[in-house]
Amino acid sequence: MANRSSAQRPNGGTQGKICQFKLVLLGESAVGKSSLVLRFVKGQFHEYQESTIGAAFLTQTVCLDDTTVKFEIWDTAGQERYHSLAPMYYRGAQAAIVVYDITNQDTFGRAKTWVKELQRQASPNIVIALAGNKADLSNKRIVEYDEAQAYAEENGLLFMETSAKTAMNVNDIFLAIAKKLPKNEQMVGSGSSGRGTRLVESESTQKTPGNCCK
Repeated sequence: MANRSSAQRPNGGTQGKICQFKLVLLGESAVGKSSLVLRFVKGQFHEYQESTIGAAFLTQTVCLDDTTVKFEIWDTAGQERYHSLAPMYYRGAQAAIVVYDITNQDTFGRAKTWVKELQRQASPNIVIALAGNKADLSNKRIVEYDEAQAYAEENGLLFMETSAKTAMNVNDIFLAIAKKLPKNEQMVGSGSSGRGTRLVESESTQKTPGNCCK
């Protein structure tokens, strides 16, 4: 896949800073967490995505004016047997996306449970986004948009309906998170260009969280 480069700044421009943030995806199994990440990082969609075991780690950048936001993304497994591992992944995270399936009411209820857990145990200033995935299946909708939006507003969450299949709002939800994160923290360096390529290399090998995340 070819990278898409932004236009270079005239006369070299000003140096942009690079901010690095840990982001975790949470939600019931089969709601499309891995598909959202794959669409965001690689621009791909696989109709049949294998279930994540433990967690997968990927990286991607978002460019905001003079700041490059680098996301270290932990895509967690949704099966109940992995629930006890979740705190290991969201501990120290600056952002989280809680995903549910708009065609499945139970996954929305589970998403609310994850939000409560994050509000109770994660970092106090964590940015939480709620993603109603599989928006391409709106003809099978069970969870109404207005219901989810009202819940998100009550709990101070970012909210979008997404479709990993069609790419609807996938980049947008990560961009909205990037805009909300504090840019005066997590500065890991500066470069001659805060813009550069929109998509960067990723790694999707499964890992346990170690010293790669702060």
